[in-house]
Amino acid sequence: MGLLYQAVQSQNEMKRKFVLSRLKDMGIHHSHTGLSIDLLTYEELKIELAKASAVRS
Repeated sequence: MGLLYQAVQSQNEMKRKFVLSRLKDMGIHHSHTGLSIDLLTYEELKIELAKASAVRS
C-alpha cells in the first residue's frame, strides 16, 4: 500500500511541476491574489494557468 501511495504522490508532484513551469514560461510568478506561485497547490496552479491562458487568447 505504501508503494502505491508514493507512486500517486510522485505523479501529483510531476503534474504540479509541469503546470508551474508553464506559468513561469509565460512570465507569471505570482497568483492573482499576490502569492508566489511556488506556494500554490496543483489545483490552484491549474486555475492560474486557465486564467492566464484566457487572458492571452
